[in-house]
Amino acid sequence: MKKANFFIYIFFMFFLFAIHPSFGEESFRLGKKEGIGFLVYPRQIEEGPDGNIYAFDSSDSYIKVYSPEGKYLRRIGGRGQGPGEFQRADGASFGFMPDGKPYFAEFIRGHRWITLMELSGEFYKVVTPEISNEFGINSAFPLKDGGFLVHISYTSRPERKKDYFLYKSPDALVRINSNGKIISEIVKMEYFTMISSVGDGATSGLPFIPAFTWTPFKKNTVIFSDGRSKNLKVYNYDGELIREIETTLPEPERVTKKDINAWRERRKELLTERDKYWYSRWGKVIEKYKKSLYEKRPNLSGISITPAGNLLISGTRSYEEEETNYWLFEENGKTLAQISLDGWNLRISEHFIFFMTSDEDENILAHCLRRTGKEKEDFLRIKDLEF
Repeated sequence: MKKANFFIYIFFMFFLFAIHPSFGEESFRLGKKEGIGFLVYPRQIEEGPDGNIYAFDSSDSYIKVYSPEGKYLRRIGGRGQGPGEFQRADGASFGFMPDGKPYFAEFIRGHRWITLMELSGEFYKVVTPEISNEFGINSAFPLKDGGFLVHISYTSRPERKKDYFLYKSPDALVRINSNGKIISEIVKMEYFTMISSVGDGATSGLPFIPAFTWTPFKKNTVIFSDGRSKNLKVYNYDGELIREIETTLPEPERVTKKDINAWRERRKELLTERDKYWYSRWGKVIEKYKKSLYEKRPNLSGISITPAGNLLISGTRSYEEEETNYWLFEENGKTLAQISLDGWNLRISEHFIFFMTSDEDENILAHCLRRTGKEKEDFLRIKDLEF
């Protein structure tokens, strides 16, 4: 390279790095700087229609917005009782309407509506499902007609056993119109999910509950799985089973006494670390759960559709394992790639791959991997990252 051209090249690269702090970085941490853009407890990360990165932080109930380089820009929502605010942050989820407006929803004992916002953060409107029972919205997906596919979780009365109570959690995937009226029920399931020594709360979650995971698919269908089969079920919006997709997922493993003992010890450890008094008074009820209600462990915990139309499947992590398995399948179930990652909430967007990890102090870290090629290539690059 000629000397003059070399200096031009150096000047050009210096200019690029000056205006783009993350230019050339393969991956970066999101929200790591102290201040209002700091992420304390990130739960979900998405790439917005404007190319910016949106991350929900349940610590302060804000959806925080960052540039593609990771620079904090603004925030949406916040904790509160009114429309445009989060009443209950844990379990909340968000997404984007076909016209680009962000929306969010909350779990049981949160607001019983779907909130629509402007990208600027201004409140737009709410869509309230017409349901009389107490419920929460686990997740939702917008339709072109202004309606939604909605994963509803209901509350129910506990069932008394000899000296403890079991709580059921009915779940349903329904379709609602733009006014909140239920048009159809696509899938409904009901499992015992919690145990307690009393019939009015103080619950602890049970292990190895069948999954209730789904993703919108093509031609007005959804893919659904409860994690008890290698096959994925395809339903239409009327709740009719259209077909099943065969995959190479591992067969669900049988739950053993060792699995239950490991769960119990881990739960005891976590609960006593948080509040020894609470455990001694309420949490010890887990010691009565000697035999699993569920014969097999679910083989997956999540399904999503990638920008290329592939299926991203999240496995489950046992109490002894430190990593989660992830699979990338073609829409017909053919395996493209598989990786193991000591992280969770892995998502593939048009320009990024997002996931979360925790450090030695159990702080939650949000990672962004900039995409450079095809989905399979970018997916496999995660194995070589250092974080």
